[in-house]
Amino acid sequence: MKILSTLEGMNQGKYMDKTDPPLLARQPILDTSLNVVGYELLCRPLPEDTLAWQNEHGDRATSEVLISAFNDIGIDLVTGGLPAFINFTSRWLHNPPIMPANSLVAELLEYIPASEENLTALRKLKKLRYRIALDDYQGDEAQAALFPLIDIVKVDIRRLPDIRQLPALIDKYKHHNLQWLAEKVETREEYRLCRDAGCTLFQGYFFSHPDNVYGKRLPDNQMAVLQLLQILNDPDSKIEDVSTILQTDPQLSYKLLQMVNSAAVGFAREITSISRAIVIVGLDRLRAWSNLIALGRLQEKPAVLREQAVVRALLCKALVFAWPNLDDETAFTLGLFSLLDAFLDRPLAEICQRLRLPADLTSALTDHSGDYGFILSTTICMEQGRWESIDWNVLQGLGISPAQTELHYLNALQTANTLMQSV
Repeated sequence: MKILSTLEGMNQGKYMDKTDPPLLARQPILDTSLNVVGYELLCRPLPEDTLAWQNEHGDRATSEVLISAFNDIGIDLVTGGLPAFINFTSRWLHNPPIMPANSLVAELLEYIPASEENLTALRKLKKLRYRIALDDYQGDEAQAALFPLIDIVKVDIRRLPDIRQLPALIDKYKHHNLQWLAEKVETREEYRLCRDAGCTLFQGYFFSHPDNVYGKRLPDNQMAVLQLLQILNDPDSKIEDVSTILQTDPQLSYKLLQMVNSAAVGFAREITSISRAIVIVGLDRLRAWSNLIALGRLQEKPAVLREQAVVRALLCKALVFAWPNLDDETAFTLGLFSLLDAFLDRPLAEICQRLRLPADLTSALTDHSGDYGFILSTTICMEQGRWESIDWNVLQGLGISPAQTELHYLNALQTANTLMQSV
């Protein structure tokens, strides 16, 4: 009898529609009190020969999991703030993703040797404050060279010749102060034996089968990703060059702000400026993030939709200069994200929630309320030629005449066209 048959936490029924495809699966990791303390995230859907596919396409499988968990669904919904255990192949060990270290445990695959090159990469991960788990350990002396840099050792008890060897194995390496995790636990007796042997973490069918997590794959603009990769791999590239690419692509900008504003990162106030987000993340981690997206499935949206979003962003930014106490970069984000529902095929209210946007920016996007909402509403009226719907009294009170408004709009059209051609 399983202790946990399903895990319904994190309001999945509210946010995840099971008519959507499964994007990943999660299996709980429990402590000795049988409290859930984390989840291993698994790639879904997979071909029938799952193990063979994962062995051959491990880099892609990890990429799919990271994109689905952190971008498509949102890591806070997937794990409820608990750490996610995610497989790290050699490639991911040497090129760690942008994801915040406090939300992720890097699960080092068992076939990765304790070479000096790999030990150096592990030291870098530790400096980034990642916790590291060693997967499927079976007592190999050579792999024990990794233990000074490991936090958790996972033992697949189905692959041990005899589960009664486990106490001696744990005692042999007790001086490393490791946590031991017993996986593939299927019976109460196995759980008891592993607990008595010294394991403090547990995973397996006795507790719960992997539980599918559903959602829609968020599209990426293939051209923008490739251009971003080109700039990031240019040693002479600057923050401004990266900003130009991201500020002409709402989908990539959305994903960047979603990452920076996730609860796992934990900034005191939400970041609403794309330029500020780039500075916070840094070029090296942006490069890893872009490589992650490039490994995933890339889709296209019409170029005209992207250009329309950029025009709105530029006009919002131009109009906001007349408003005291409003931020021009936030206004740019407002215009750029005003069409995200069309880009992502999701309601704007849901998108704002996943981005953790401030209340004033959320209300401006969803119902055009407040000062930012007035700016966006004016921008849309200009775009649609509805001059009679614009509150000219408010604009003129701020020193913006109809002629100046039209000039701002024409400049936005021209600048957007130039930007789109340049990227």
